[in-house]
Amino acid sequence: MALRRVLRYHWLKFLRLQEDPRKIAGGMALGVFIGFTPTIPFHIVGALTLATLLRVSPVTAVLGVQICNPLTIPPIYLASYKVGQFLLYRGKPLVFPESFSFNAWLDVLWQGGVALQVGGVIIAVPPAVVAYFLTLWIVQRYRRRKAKKALRVLALSQNPPAASGPKA
Repeated sequence: MALRRVLRYHWLKFLRLQEDPRKIAGGMALGVFIGFTPTIPFHIVGALTLATLLRVSPVTAVLGVQICNPLTIPPIYLASYKVGQFLLYRGKPLVFPESFSFNAWLDVLWQGGVALQVGGVIIAVPPAVVAYFLTLWIVQRYRRRKAKKALRVLALSQNPPAASGPKA
């Protein structure tokens, strides 16, 4: 019940944003992009900083970052690593050193980290593009419906329906 309430709260907060729909959609795309990159400690800070620099909605950027959560991290990071490994090392797996050597382990961590970062950036582009257009469509549709409803209410208030019932 609590999760449902939190999701509804964020959904309503999202719908009530008053910014330009393109800025709202841009913030969501930025947040999703950052959420797909393997920079977990810096997701929120990066989203807020880049949203300010790019002049998009920081609220939707933070909401978009939430795509990266404990349920989605394993498949996103695995896919990111596999793509980066394929592009950078032609699919050659990491070879762990047989004996402990600080430089050898540092090299393994470096190769794995670079593969993860490169793959994350590449994998992040398609979901960010989808998030942009989907968010833009949702916001525009919601605002059109809201405007139609406001026009109907305005028309009814200016032309009230005739009273029904017996004539005096």
